[in-house]
Amino acid sequence: MYKHECFKIFTRKSIYIVFILVLALIVYAERMPIEFVMTGDVYEDLYEELGGPVTEEKELFVREQMRASDAGESVAYTEEDRIAGHVHFLVSLAGMNLQENLERQNELNEQLDKLSIGSYDYKLAKKELAMLEEVESSYGFYIVQAWHGLFHFIEPFFTVILLSLLLLIGLSPIFADEFTQKTTGLIFATKNGKRKLVTAKLMAAITYIVTIFLTLHAFNLIIQLMKYGGLQGWNAPMQSLNNLYSNYSSSPFAWEVWQFYAAMLSVQFFGSIALAILVLLVSILAKNAFVTFFLSGMILGIPYVLNQFGSEIQWVQYISSFSYMETIRIERLFATFNAYNVFGQPILYPVLQIILYTILSVCFIWLIYRVFHKHQVNN
Repeated sequence: MYKHECFKIFTRKSIYIVFILVLALIVYAERMPIEFVMTGDVYEDLYEELGGPVTEEKELFVREQMRASDAGESVAYTEEDRIAGHVHFLVSLAGMNLQENLERQNELNEQLDKLSIGSYDYKLAKKELAMLEEVESSYGFYIVQAWHGLFHFIEPFFTVILLSLLLLIGLSPIFADEFTQKTTGLIFATKNGKRKLVTAKLMAAITYIVTIFLTLHAFNLIIQLMKYGGLQGWNAPMQSLNNLYSNYSSSPFAWEVWQFYAAMLSVQFFGSIALAILVLLVSILAKNAFVTFFLSGMILGIPYVLNQFGSEIQWVQYISSFSYMETIRIERLFATFNAYNVFGQPILYPVLQIILYTILSVCFIWLIYRVFHKHQVNN
């Protein structure tokens, strides 16, 4: 039964059409010109001189170089000068981020002196302070361009839409087709047919997600390896991931880049599974593949749309923050320190997100079994 359900999913032509389009978009995006690609001997030499955690000496040096460049003291502006200017800016930025971290620590220490020990505000400030102290040495210049390429497939809104589209197209008919093709009568006539079929469909859905997820990320990994020749900077602090698409310089998590990548992949996969369970529930309730696709897409997209028009409204912020979109998109989960009051304890935003969607998904699975078990075939 499991093999049959997998066969029905993987033989849908629409999946392969969209999948090929997604791969083509990935290749096209990588062909576009990118400024400041950190490859070559010049970057290696600068890394030997200025790489690693920022220090007061490094910061003073790059500021002097930047002032000299702005004053026009250089006779000619070469490609090496451009690269050096970029690196000097990154080192200077790391110094500013470190200073912001230290200033925030001072603020929190002052708050702790005024707050009542044991209160929620005290626990919240204490938790943030402890995390900021751990990342105090994480600011500096590191060559992590290849990792930027890997993260760009996870974070951008458009990429999340493409991944979600593949999930919706593949899973929307999974229960609806049984009703459309009127095969439920045969299933219900067999002993334990209902329960076994639901289990088989859930396993087939997970197999489909694993296949899509691993294939897309493996394809992107190969592209980045071909482009940069390796994954240099795998042990750099995640705070060095700072560019046009994402900025983790204010993140309070003391992770190395590879650890952060593993965490983000895990959370995105978890979010994909949670979305798949929602689609299966809608599919069994709607009994129509097109309606399932439309309703699931609305549940996925409406919180994002609401946030565009009412981001200052608190209830809209909550809906947007704890949406399926943000779980799959991930970026906001780890960018800054963010915790919520749960029974008087500060729970970090990503931890709470995972807890909530675990509970929700378990409830949805129970509902799927329940609804399918109670279904009566119309004569």
